[in-house]
Amino acid sequence: MTGIEDKYTAITFSPVQEFIEKSRKLRDLYGSSFILSYLSRAVCDKAKLEQHCVISPAMPNLTQGTPNLIVIQGFFSRNIAEQTFNEVWQQLVNQCRCWIEKELPQFQQDYHENWKRCWQQWANHAWEFFWATGATSNDARNNLMSVKQSRNWTAINWTGESSSLSGTDAIVWHGMGRIIKEQERSFKRDEEEIEAFYAALKQKLEGTVDKIEAADINIKQEQLSIPEMVKRLLTYDQVADNLQIPKEERPLYEVPKGFADLNRYDRNYWTGWFKGDGDRMGSYVRSLTDEQCKRFSEAMMEWSKTLKSELPESQQAKKVDREGRIVYAGGDDFFGVLYRKPKQSKSQEEFELLNAAECVNWLQKFPHIWQQHGQVWQNTGKLITASAGFVWAAPKVPQRDVLQHCNEAESNAKKMGRDRIALRVLFNSGTYLEWVCPWRFLPVLQDYYDPQDGKQDWIHFYNDVAVLAARHAFRGNQTEVAVGLLRVYFEQSVRSVENEFWNEQDRTEFYGLFNDNQPLNFNQSAWWNTYNGNDPYDPKGQPISTGILGDRRQYVRDKDLDLRKVHQSVNNWIINLAKVGFHLCGNSNT
Repeated sequence: MTGIEDKYTAITFSPVQEFIEKSRKLRDLYGSSFILSYLSRAVCDKAKLEQHCVISPAMPNLTQGTPNLIVIQGFFSRNIAEQTFNEVWQQLVNQCRCWIEKELPQFQQDYHENWKRCWQQWANHAWEFFWATGATSNDARNNLMSVKQSRNWTAINWTGESSSLSGTDAIVWHGMGRIIKEQERSFKRDEEEIEAFYAALKQKLEGTVDKIEAADINIKQEQLSIPEMVKRLLTYDQVADNLQIPKEERPLYEVPKGFADLNRYDRNYWTGWFKGDGDRMGSYVRSLTDEQCKRFSEAMMEWSKTLKSELPESQQAKKVDREGRIVYAGGDDFFGVLYRKPKQSKSQEEFELLNAAECVNWLQKFPHIWQQHGQVWQNTGKLITASAGFVWAAPKVPQRDVLQHCNEAESNAKKMGRDRIALRVLFNSGTYLEWVCPWRFLPVLQDYYDPQDGKQDWIHFYNDVAVLAARHAFRGNQTEVAVGLLRVYFEQSVRSVENEFWNEQDRTEFYGLFNDNQPLNFNQSAWWNTYNGNDPYDPKGQPISTGILGDRRQYVRDKDLDLRKVHQSVNNWIINLAKVGFHLCGNSNT
C-alpha cells in the first residue's frame, strides 16, 4: 500500500509509444514528441512549486525530450499531479479547437455542441495517469509498475467515418458528431464537406508551411483524428503562441519551421532512420542512490540535448551543416534521421545525396558518442550500453511504416542480447533485409576486399551468396560454404585495408573465429554474450562483452549445444552480411 507517510512519488502516463507511432508525417512525430515532453514538464514544474525535489528527469526546464517517468522526493499529492496533467492536456486540445473555429469561420454554423463534445471527450479521456509512492525511490518505481498492471481506460465512440491514419477514431471536420437519421445520411455529401474542410485548413496553413509541402498534401489522405490534429497543429507557431512558452525556451531546432527538404512524397532519395535507447536502464537506475540518480538523469538530459551536434557534418557546405535531424532525444531514448539537403542549383534534378555508406560510417562512431556521458556511471563501476535499429528507407515508403520498421529493428537488436545494432534495408515494396551485429564487430563492414578486382563494391560477394543460396548450398548441418566465402572476401582485408573503427582486440577476436582450415570452435567467447553474474551466461548479470550469436542458452538442448541451430544461425549471419553490406556499403542503386 502507498500512503502519505511515504517519502517518494513516481508518476507516468500512457499511451506513449502508441501516441508516437500514430504519426503520418515527420511533422507529426515532432508534434507528438513535443506534447509528451510538455506534459512531463508541467508535472515536474508543479512539483517544484510544491517545494519538492525532482530526482528524475533532471533539468525539467527543457521542453523537448523530457522522459515521461517522473520520480519526486517527497509525497506529491495524486490529486494535484493528475489535475495539473489534465489541465495542461486540455489546454492543448482547446487551443487547437479554438484556433480552428477562429480561422475557419465559414463553418461556424456547424460548430455545434456535438462538435465541442467530441473535442471534450478527447480532452478528458486521451490518457491514463499512473501514480504511486514508496519509502524509497526504488519502492516508488516498483509500486508504479504494479499500478500500471491495472488499467482504467475509457473508450470513445463516434458517429461517421474514421481517421484515414488510425482507422479507429473519428475524422476531425465541422460536421463531426452530427446526429441525423440513417435514411437521411449521405456519405457522398459528408465526403465532399470533409474535403472542403481540409482544403480550407490547408489554405490557412500555407502561410506558415513550405510551399512544396503544402502543394503536396493530398486532401483525401489528410483526414486526421482529434489527437492527430493536435499533434499537427501544435508544430505551427501561430497555434502554439498561446502556450506561454518563452521564445528562448522553444527548441526551434527540434520543431523546424519547414519540412519540405524531407518530404517523402516529393523527393526521390533514400534516407537513414535510427532509433534506440540504453540497455537495462531501469535495473541500472534502481541500483543508484538518489544523488547518483539525479546526477545520472542530469547527464542523460545534457547528452540528449547536444545529440544534434553529433550528427554528421556536411563536407560540401561552406558553413557547418548537420546532415539530419533529431526527432526526439529524451534521456536515453533517441530517434533521428540522416539525410542531406538538396543542392541549391538551377536544375531541380541536381542533388548532393547522402549515401548509405556515409550513414554506416557515422554509426561506427555512435558507441563513442553514447559513452560521452559515461563519467556519471563510471563512479558506480557499471557499464551501460545501448541498442539501436537503423533503417535505410526507400523514398516512397510511408512515414508510419518507416517508424514501425525502426521499432522492429531496435527490438531485434534487444532480443539478440543488447549492445548491438540491427541494420535494415527497407524497399518501396515493403520487403526488407536485416543484419544484426554487436557494435564492437560492426567495423567488419569496412573490411570488405574483393580479391578479383580489388574493389569494395560487394557485388561478387553478393552474387556468390545469391547463386549458392539458389543451389541450396547453405543447407544442412554445416557452415563450410558460408565461412569459406567470408574468408575469401574479408580475411585478405586484415593485411590490405586500413580500418580506423576497429578496436584491435575486437578485430583479433572476430577473425580468430574463422581461422583457415579449422572447424569453428563454439567455445570461443566472441560467439556469445558474456556476463559476470552467477552464471557466465546470466543476462541479469553485468555485461562483459557481446557475441555474434547472442545468448548461448538459446541454442542449448538437453544441456548440449544444438549444432544444427548454431550452424544455421552462422550461415544466416553471413548471408545477411552479404545482402545488407551490398546495399549499404556497395555501389547498389540504393
